[in-house]
Amino acid sequence: MANVLIMFGFSWMVVAAIIGLLLAKRHEAVVPQLEKIAATGNLAEYHRVYEIYKHHKIVHVHSFLFSVVAVCVGLAMARMGFPESAINGLAIALMVAPTVWTIGALLTSIPVMAIGDFALLGSIVMAAAGMLKGM
Repeated sequence: MANVLIMFGFSWMVVAAIIGLLLAKRHEAVVPQLEKIAATGNLAEYHRVYEIYKHHKIVHVHSFLFSVVAVCVGLAMARMGFPESAINGLAIALMVAPTVWTIGALLTSIPVMAIGDFALLGSIVMAAAGMLKGM
């Protein structure tokens, strides 16, 4: 299952990179839009547009980070002192976490994002416990 998790991590990096490319394209439209809004002095609209753009940057960065965690844990799985079923559960959780979080973030659903965050946090704690047990 470690190889599947590593492959997933690299595949999700591609998804995060595509989000980044779309974000870069959006940047070309947002900067002139922000300049035009700034010229009118409408601070509320300026911040609204900027916050939407900033949220999309967070989606890109978090998706990439979750992928890196998945790859790192996948590489460390051979050293964990867990039975195969626990390793499989950990791998599944680390594949679900970035997927759920990214979808939740794109939909701006905080409860869905929280599910992904807690799945990632729990997986990191479980991986650390597995490494400790394998020592």
